[in-house]
Amino acid sequence: MSEDKQKILAVYHRIDGAMVNKDTETLDDILDDNYVLVHITGYHQPKQEWLEQIDNEEMTYFKTMPQKTTITIDGNTAILICDTKIDARIYGFRNTWSMQMKMRFEKRGDNWYPVNAIATSN
Repeated sequence: MSEDKQKILAVYHRIDGAMVNKDTETLDDILDDNYVLVHITGYHQPKQEWLEQIDNEEMTYFKTMPQKTTITIDGNTAILICDTKIDARIYGFRNTWSMQMKMRFEKRGDNWYPVNAIATSN
């Protein structure tokens, strides 16, 4: 695996860990200021709203279970696609969701920053 792919995968794992640990400070540092998360429902959620919902436990993540990950790099952009399972309580409803996360990254200097993610059901 190339060094850039390793860096992207490490960022993705840091995001998963921060979600489970309710570490919104780390998420705020990692994610682009204009980051948008598109939920399975199709809702486009801005970064700050998502972080607030993690803080107030409207969204609580208990465990992430990545199954298969692919990373494609094209210049200073990359796409990470991860088939995963996420054990979470979202708006009071707890479930383990099977989903595919498609996260777009941009390279700035030597670092990769997630700019958006789209979750779809598997």
